[in-house]
Amino acid sequence: MKMSETHENDFIVNERDLDGEWLRQSVLYNKWAGLAATALKKQAQLHLKRKILKAELYKSAKIKLSNMPGSKEGKEPTGAAIEAEIRTNPEYKNVSEQLIDAEEQTALMEAGKWSMVEKSKALDRLCVDRDKGFFMATGSKPVQGNYEERIQKAKEEADKGLRDQINKKKISRG
Repeated sequence: MKMSETHENDFIVNERDLDGEWLRQSVLYNKWAGLAATALKKQAQLHLKRKILKAELYKSAKIKLSNMPGSKEGKEPTGAAIEAEIRTNPEYKNVSEQLIDAEEQTALMEAGKWSMVEKSKALDRLCVDRDKGFFMATGSKPVQGNYEERIQKAKEEADKGLRDQINKKKISRG
């Protein structure tokens, strides 16, 4: 599952309903924790599937290469030859590509979960400011402070955090 517009809306703060946003945070965090756990489970399953497939392919490649014309009787094929046989197997390549996709999804879901924590911190600050009398609006414009700049800064911090989390995740390609 790629991140959809529905999920992207999870990161938007409705400044006109800070209390509602605050109350929804635990549900959103739980949602993203579940998405992250599911992605991690799929990633682990694909790691296991690839390891088992590699072991099966190793056995068959060893037999195949040992029985090829020109092979010396009793001489084992090289590890490099067996590894090449495994890595060029279409099924192995397919599972490896699925694993790369799963690792990307895990990184995205983990970043989304972390973003919910950051959103919660931003909501904390916004609620404190509101309770101190900042940003109390009449109509659609704030009375005091530059609300739009604060919102923009909070969004930039959240975006930077997401980028940092995604960049920290290394994708194994071997």
